[in-house]
Amino acid sequence: MPLLPWDIIFVGWDSDNDDIAFVPTVDLVAGDIIYFTDDEWNGSSFFGSEQLFEWTVPAGGVEAGTVVTIDMDNGPASASFDVGGSVDYIRGGGLLARGNEMFWAFQGTRVGDTVTPTDFIAVIANEADGNDSQTPNLSGTGLTTSNGAIIIDGDEDYMEFTADGSLSNPVERDDLIAAISDLSNWTTADGGGNNNPNGTGFDVVIPEVVCFVSGTLIETAFGSRPIETLKIGDRVRTTDNGLQRIRWIGHRTISEEEFLMRPGIAPIRIRKDAFGPGVPSADLLVSPQHRIHIQSPETQLLFGHAELLAPAVGLVNGCTIRRTTPTSAVTYYHLMFDRHEVIWSNGMQSESFFAGDQAMSSLGHRTREEVFGLFPELRSGTNGFDLTARPTLTRREARVL
Repeated sequence: MPLLPWDIIFVGWDSDNDDIAFVPTVDLVAGDIIYFTDDEWNGSSFFGSEQLFEWTVPAGGVEAGTVVTIDMDNGPASASFDVGGSVDYIRGGGLLARGNEMFWAFQGTRVGDTVTPTDFIAVIANEADGNDSQTPNLSGTGLTTSNGAIIIDGDEDYMEFTADGSLSNPVERDDLIAAISDLSNWTTADGGGNNNPNGTGFDVVIPEVVCFVSGTLIETAFGSRPIETLKIGDRVRTTDNGLQRIRWIGHRTISEEEFLMRPGIAPIRIRKDAFGPGVPSADLLVSPQHRIHIQSPETQLLFGHAELLAPAVGLVNGCTIRRTTPTSAVTYYHLMFDRHEVIWSNGMQSESFFAGDQAMSSLGHRTREEVFGLFPELRSGTNGFDLTARPTLTRREARVL
């Protein structure tokens, strides 16, 4: 499908390791083709002298909000995407220059090894003051610094958007774009050696809702109760530590309009009996990143653990576990205990809220301060949330199951 400026937005640049990171702000459809180049643009065409490669979006697509890293190499010249998909490396040397450099994402028509741009999506550059061969010439591209172009002056080796901790939960597309396009939210470095503090990776965290939908039945000291009726202090049945008191409850209502803008945060429906008779005992609706307890011989064989926690979105099979399209508002609920717990929801084991650093950074400021008021030790990191209740899988690892 045709993509527009800001449908992809660059969030990381590492010329020391020849890596680039971007985030799609819309779902990318399987089979779509996007071109990437670090060539210069003269206002009507590329110079045709630097690397150019074609990426086909992998089966299953790429969800909005996914951080995608492109790893380039010049021996031999190649490029790979950590989310998969096929790459046809058309030309070039696989290197990002440490100065006077730019990197484009666009769609176009291809005849042989000649690609004619039709839709420019995004550009990132490490030079803002120079001629057309040193800084992006945006003429004829439809891109501007407020519409798809990230241009940071100074010939920086490393540039990364690092204000993800201030994003709301869940982050709205317009807010995400505004935050990333604000250059004061970027960390940069220049000089000898490897200037990327994360090695070759980027640690941008896009907040996701991790919680239950209202109506979920939670096992308590007095039987199953709808999650929206629970209060702080109520005792909930846990797999590892018996009955534990709820220390904090959070909730957020998301409108139908918000789901239309960000379908990737819509609930996942796990059908009754999806994991066996009575598991779950009724359809269970959770946020896509909510982790479900998995226990099977396959988990031991594939990952070395008999029990794991896997994000619901990674378990989608199009049949018993499916995405939903809400036609009305949905309220998500968090439940937090003194530590990360495995609890019973609609007769199925899944996680409570994990108050690790990443999860806390995904909360809005007001909510985060509310949690800090209850758990002052979270500010210093000296708390019971260093480890999850079970080892966790990424979405891609969960799909293997």
